[in-house]
Amino acid sequence: MLVPFIGEDNSESFFNTDFNEAYHSKIGPIAEAKHKFIAPSCLEEYIKHGKKVKILDLFFGLGYNTGIALERAYAISNLPEIKIEVIEYDTNIIKQIKELKVPDYYKKWQEVLSKLENTNHISFDKVSISLNICDANQIIHTLPKNYYDVIFYDPFSHKTCPEFWMEEFLGQVFNLLSPNGTLTTYSGLKRVKKLAEDKGFTVTNIEPIGRKKPSLMIKAS
Repeated sequence: MLVPFIGEDNSESFFNTDFNEAYHSKIGPIAEAKHKFIAPSCLEEYIKHGKKVKILDLFFGLGYNTGIALERAYAISNLPEIKIEVIEYDTNIIKQIKELKVPDYYKKWQEVLSKLENTNHISFDKVSISLNICDANQIIHTLPKNYYDVIFYDPFSHKTCPEFWMEEFLGQVFNLLSPNGTLTTYSGLKRVKKLAEDKGFTVTNIEPIGRKKPSLMIKAS
């Protein structure tokens, strides 16, 4: 069961009673997307270089990370080709996108992403969005290695879904990053940081917002 709530940023999210966890903190999904995922992702830097940008949105949920990524991308001139792959298991949560209460400026992207309820591919301008409805455990090993410039890593917490925070799965995710690619996640787990550093990635703590612990930016080098 999904219980709606409005965040401090005036955008809507849900508490999932099956997982006993909210999709976002009280600051709201748009604020979280901006601060924890988009700003530290180096997305604007990639776009300004004018090369094709390849994004993987793992655990797509209500789509806010992809939506705000597009909002930021379209604020930059000379938009390059952007390829976004999104992975989500729960079709019900995608059906909620069209009904979300969001600020006016975000409604354009809400309308775009709500189309994924009825199709697994959207193309417009220089943007393509592909949806995979599947268990992340089943698809992760099929994704191209050293390929994605930006990865948004946004599963439920390690207490609720521990399998997505273990070394075996995270190691496969890290292997998907392109040279100089960036992964952002709301989590600040020490074992995630250590695993990334042991694999030679540069890890930066992102100032906490909506919670006490920092989030992480993990960059290939």
